[in-house]
Amino acid sequence: MPEDDKDVYQSEVRVRAYDKRVHRYRKRWEALIPTQLVVQFAGNMGFLSFGVGWSYGKRNQWETNQLIGFIPKYKSNRAKVTMTIKENYIPWSIYVGKGVQIEPLRMGLYLNAVFGSEFWNEQPSRYPNDYYEFLSTKFRLNIFAGQGVTKIVPMNHLRFVKSVTAFYELGTCDLYIRAKYMDHSVKFWDLMGLSLGLKFQLL
Repeated sequence: MPEDDKDVYQSEVRVRAYDKRVHRYRKRWEALIPTQLVVQFAGNMGFLSFGVGWSYGKRNQWETNQLIGFIPKYKSNRAKVTMTIKENYIPWSIYVGKGVQIEPLRMGLYLNAVFGSEFWNEQPSRYPNDYYEFLSTKFRLNIFAGQGVTKIVPMNHLRFVKSVTAFYELGTCDLYIRAKYMDHSVKFWDLMGLSLGLKFQLL
């Protein structure tokens, strides 16, 4: 192969390798772009929570949400801010026509944190050792199950959202489960909390 042709060939190889590397780089950054907006009422994460989410999997059956919420002060000194990391699993959905599909089952878990000096991650030194049997009042682990209904936006009306999902969830947290274990007089439904929400699918 002549030297000139060889140089051109090697240059093309380098360009193709560079393009592939740039494509991988951009794809990784694009994965960080949220694909959902979420609004959720109650659910052991605050009176009202707002956040973003990411859907993934072969059928977008997995979702990760990050939400910021607030708890009104009620009878306390001040309102409080919460943060929630939530993982949803939607095994399947059923299309019923006219752009509507039903999610017969939504389930998952989430970790919730409440910010404020009243809540702590480790037992404060002012209490005797093992005064509290649970480790933290700041973090709560929750599990839930529920259902959802999705309205798909027609192609000729697409503007900002691809679909809108209304959902409900019944959930409980580790502290409530512990209460049931320690006191069998606690009723099952006393452990459960109802949450309502809207999910706006962007991409």
